Amino acid sequence: MHPLLSAPRNFIVVFVFWLFICCCVAMLMVLLATNANIEQPYAHSFVLILPWYLFFLFVCFSNYYLCQLLQFNVYSLPVIIGSQFIALAISVSLWLLLGFGWASQMDNVGLLEGNFFYQRTFNGHCLLGAILYCTWILIHYTYLHAVANEQKKAEELQQQLLIKSIDFTSVKASVHPHFMYNSLNTLANLSLVAPEKIHGLCVQMADFLRYSVNYSSRPQVSLADEINHIQNYLAVERERFPEKIKLNIRISEQANAAQVFPLLLFPLIENSIKHGINSSTDSGFISVDATVANETLTVRIENSVDPSGTKADSTGIGLSTLRKRLHAHFGVNFQLYTKTTDGSFIVQVELPFTIHLVTQSAESLA
Repeated sequence: MHPLLSAPRNFIVVFVFWLFICCCVAMLMVLLATNANIEQPYAHSFVLILPWYLFFLFVCFSNYYLCQLLQFNVYSLPVIIGSQFIALAISVSLWLLLGFGWASQMDNVGLLEGNFFYQRTFNGHCLLGAILYCTWILIHYTYLHAVANEQKKAEELQQQLLIKSIDFTSVKASVHPHFMYNSLNTLANLSLVAPEKIHGLCVQMADFLRYSVNYSSRPQVSLADEINHIQNYLAVERERFPEKIKLNIRISEQANAAQVFPLLLFPLIENSIKHGINSSTDSGFISVDATVANETLTVRIENSVDPSGTKADSTGIGLSTLRKRLHAHFGVNFQLYTKTTDGSFIVQVELPFTIHLVTQSAESLA
């Protein structure tokens, strides 16, 4: 349905304005037929123009559906112009034919020069019909463009709310009581056997928590900040398992400057600890590699898996939440792979590569 027909108040306003235009056209046609010596020119003009041009309003309304079909983001400009020109020619021609028929019937109301008046003003009707039809084309496209913009803004707002909701969930998941419990136990043990390590470990814990809590102040961070964050986390875990974790981080200089959203790596590293290191009876490894090629940032995390070790309970929430965050930020422009091999588990993330213009460290979030 045409938007004006679905809003009665707006339709009444447009109808009254169109009626005013019809009256102006009727007066104009009287001027055009001044030299024709037509008896009762005003009566001829108003009887011909008012019903005929009011009908033309609905002819113009029908163009709305053609404008909906011929969107600028779907069809090229020449196709749209050509199609609209054909529609204009057909619509105005049929309308002029209707006007001729109506003028022929005016003698039934005592106006005997209806056909003559129509012929004298024919060129004016052709020109005005084309102008009015083109005006409605512009009105329809302007309206459709405004509606599309509103829908786009609404979708963007919904996307932002989705990102914030998912990010908030990830924050709560990243600073859970289990980590704090393990950290405090580690500090208690160090106070007995190696008190000189406590200060450095507390600083790293503070940096880790500060980054986890305050990251929401920035929509994106550098990969270098993310690496620093997981190193602070692993510092605590390596104190818990001093001989058990072998860490290998290889990040290219270009990848270090890559722009990613906060807490991209943490759920993957936490997963490596929980299902790899903790479940292993022997020492294990965690390997983090990041490279850039063909405008794509590739992050690959591999951890050892002990087939004979105790299997930790898995909820699948970590990877599922990360996948939702990736989709919210990048749409379909990302890849998340997982692969299990003999003795290892691999997660690979591929993202569009962008660079920070100004690199800020995680400490600047405080």
